Amino acid sequence: MSLSATSTTKSKAGTLVTNAGINFAGDRLRPDRLTALLGVEPTVAYRKGEIYKRSRGHEIRGRTGLWRLTTRRQLDSAELTEHLAFLLEVLFPAGSTKFVEPLRALMREMDLEADVDCFWYGEHGAKPPMIPEEIRAAFAQIGAAIETDFATD
Repeated sequence: MSLSATSTTKSKAGTLVTNAGINFAGDRLRPDRLTALLGVEPTVAYRKGEIYKRSRGHEIRGRTGLWRLTTRRQLDSAELTEHLAFLLEVLFPAGSTKFVEPLRALMREMDLEADVDCFWYGEHGAKPPMIPEEIRAAFAQIGAAIETDFATD
């Protein structure tokens, strides 16, 4: 799966910016093993104690390990559900559940937690998006809760 498209979310139905990301975190995380399993390079990944660069080039030492894949620069869509579908395609390629059990096993082995973050920013008075239950249920298969950050002008 190619994940190299560029994204700047266009306005649709009052949406100014939207994106989503999936995060796996834990003190025993070995990012290379997660990357090998999923077959996709993360947006950012580091082990606990490893120094990594944040935006603007600041170096920080990781308090815990993190493997993060975000749609921020991957998709050109104002539809949050399209961003979530992109992440689901990584976890369930072509609708397959082949990664579910190996991913759960890896998460148990490395004591990882998973979550999905959703960001949406809209024009004044715009209605925030709804996240369909089937999307929530799909992420729940790996124990990933969905967290939202929705705001308007």
